Amino acid sequence: MQGLTGYGKLPDEAERPLAQIVVGPYDMIAWINSSGRCGLSAADWTISADLINSEGRPERDKGFSGPVEPAVGTSHENKVSLFCASTRMLIRVEGETSGPFVSGDAVANLVSGGLNAVVGPEEARWESLPGASVTRGG
Repeated sequence: MQGLTGYGKLPDEAERPLAQIVVGPYDMIAWINSSGRCGLSAADWTISADLINSEGRPERDKGFSGPVEPAVGTSHENKVSLFCASTRMLIRVEGETSGPFVSGDAVANLVSGGLNAVVGPEEARWESLPGASVTRGG
């Protein structure tokens, strides 16, 4: 994965930014670190999950395809959900569809009144969101 360059300030624990996901009022950076955490950060909040010290449940969020992998999840204000598996991050933003944009290692689709995005290697992106309509650069 190429990752992301030209991003704003991130929390200290965010060692490697992978993608930017924008929809409605949300401008978020998906990241990972060497301690096994994956996260999603915006200007005034961060959510993250520990892939190493949590068992995870085999699951796949609604609107995504591909394998059902052990994943850990977290959310922000019941609007933004993050599910992290060893090969990909699945992100759901409820109720926002305006101005979708991704850059870095992400693709997205407008689904059921919100945005679904996948961050990960190219194979994982297309496996989880085949026919994604929002690709790098909008």
